[in-house]
Amino acid sequence: MATFALRRALVRTFAPVNLVSSSTRTATATGAASRTPERPFVPSLASEWIGEQAEHVRVPVEIVAITDVGHRIQRYLVRQIGTRNLLEWSSARRYGFRVGDRVKLSGLVQAHIRRDDVCITTLHECFNPLRMT
Repeated sequence: MATFALRRALVRTFAPVNLVSSSTRTATATGAASRTPERPFVPSLASEWIGEQAEHVRVPVEIVAITDVGHRIQRYLVRQIGTRNLLEWSSARRYGFRVGDRVKLSGLVQAHIRRDDVCITTLHECFNPLRMT
């Protein structure tokens, strides 16, 4: 359930209007499936991957979504401030962040994944994310 809502939010937020067909926009607005075969993958307009695998990155980000994955684990989907680049990281520690908070994130790039035609960089070993004021 949370994954479907997250996919719908990604399509609405990060897909340029001129690349999304009217049927997809209508289906997304009504809650139907957000992926259609006629829409090509264009990574440069939606988002780009950050860094290389096993590289240490430090980026200021804004929290887009927080989901409870399982036993004491939260998954954070964040957007790099000033760009459309998305990052994702999971943590067993609850930091008390809310959607919209700005955080300075530091961690290692674990993988580059593509979800619903959006490039997402997965981080691990995030070291003490700092809240920006």
